[in-house]
Amino acid sequence: MRAFVTAIVVTGLAATGAPAHADPPPSPAGSSPAGSSPVETEALGHLDRGVAAYRAGDYTLAEHELRTAQQLVPDRANPYRWLALTEAALGECPAALVDVESFLSRTAANDPRVAEMVQLRQRCVLELHAKRAPEATPAAAPAGPAPSEDTPITHRWWLWAAVGAVAVTAAGVTYAAVHDSGPPQLHTVTCSPTGCTM
Repeated sequence: MRAFVTAIVVTGLAATGAPAHADPPPSPAGSSPAGSSPVETEALGHLDRGVAAYRAGDYTLAEHELRTAQQLVPDRANPYRWLALTEAALGECPAALVDVESFLSRTAANDPRVAEMVQLRQRCVLELHAKRAPEATPAAAPAGPAPSEDTPITHRWWLWAAVGAVAVTAAGVTYAAVHDSGPPQLHTVTCSPTGCTM
């Protein structure tokens, strides 16, 4: 899943050509951009290194550099954006959601980067719901296969139970008839005026 999210984000960035930072590029020879403080220049350096690490797939280094940039200039939006992208690539959606909201709270609604962050937020929310769904509703063990209406009668348990009962009863009756040890049978005696005969 992590590779899938990373591929989507990288593809989106390549398609939009989104810049690493919204601030003006640093001046040559490491001098501060016009109107920038040394802290902002240092933060910009961390941001650029973090974005480069992100694009190279080194998300651990990217997270470290971007977190440093965010701590140096906590009022700037762009470090939060790149942190959210990096955390999502690392599979850390709860942290990514915090940074998405931090970015959105520091950015105008018409900023072109807002749509990207809204999509990332939706993906992370869906991913978190998917992870929690199996925990919330554990599957009950099936009681047994439900009988199918198409099951032949010879595959039904009750048929064989009935056949067995009939067989046992028939065997018992047969045995009793063969091995009857009851009282002896008396011959029929017929009597007439002339006498009795058997």
